[in-house]
Amino acid sequence: MRNKGYYKLIRTVLAENIQSGRIPRGTRLYTAAVADRLALSGPPVRRALDELMAEGVLVPHPQHGYVVGPDTGEAAGGRENLHLLDLDLSLLENGSSTPFAPRWETILEEVEHGVLRAIPFGTFQISEAGICDHFGVSRTVSRDVLARLNGQGLIEKNRSSHWIVGPLAARTLDETHEMRRLLEPLALVGAAPRVEKEELLVMRDTLDALREWDGRCTNDEIAALEIALHRDLLGRCRNRRLITTILSLQISHVVDELFRSHIGIQDESALLEEHAMVVANLLGRDAEGAARALGRHLDFEHQRTRARLKVLSIFDAPNDLPFLTRIH
Repeated sequence: MRNKGYYKLIRTVLAENIQSGRIPRGTRLYTAAVADRLALSGPPVRRALDELMAEGVLVPHPQHGYVVGPDTGEAAGGRENLHLLDLDLSLLENGSSTPFAPRWETILEEVEHGVLRAIPFGTFQISEAGICDHFGVSRTVSRDVLARLNGQGLIEKNRSSHWIVGPLAARTLDETHEMRRLLEPLALVGAAPRVEKEELLVMRDTLDALREWDGRCTNDEIAALEIALHRDLLGRCRNRRLITTILSLQISHVVDELFRSHIGIQDESALLEEHAMVVANLLGRDAEGAARALGRHLDFEHQRTRARLKVLSIFDAPNDLPFLTRIH
């Protein structure tokens, strides 16, 4: 639900209440009234109502608003007090009267992902209005998202007060690597006692199988290995602030994934050996040895990522997001 746009959740809630008869046929709906009843802002509600109209669930009122259809010549409709209707809002409520997540949180991950995939290719301007239109959210929600990305250091404002992202410089990779080199081995030591042997055996078998193919791995296979090591295993550490910080520093993974998607299958023998050393030490219950092996893997991976960033500079930016405009 988080990455589909909040308006789609609103559309589902309204459609189900119409189908069940909780919102009777012929009811006249206004954007402001629906937004007030759901305790939401207007833009995503308007977009949800427009979608229902396009699907024929609603028809336009001759003067203003929408009418619960289908259109059988009765589009005048009667106005209901939506606060008096017994609506099922369980999808919007997480056991309380508060929506299941803050509205900015429903789109933050998708905006962040788009930003990260763009920065290896140049400098981009981010449009607040473009985010509003693309996701069907209000300006307030858009600004909340941008403020959080700014807090992470991913974006900044230029002299014209426009939000800017990129380019990703080698210096940024150096700085994030320096921090990861300190924090990830520390997190692995904390996580080691809570890692199940069966999980490690699966990781070892997967690595062995890939090594038999002379390290020729697909993008998905390498991405799965990196997630298993740098997110799943480290995620066993109980220091949640530490893990949150580490995840925010893993920009190099985006560069590596983009490189593989452009270049295709690569010989990843070195990476497989580095992962195997970490797993072997964990299976031997040598947490400190595993931490040292992870540190070496981070060092070698950093060298590879820096070289890959140079290669990516010759490609055009793969941008299909309307709120990002390349300016350099």
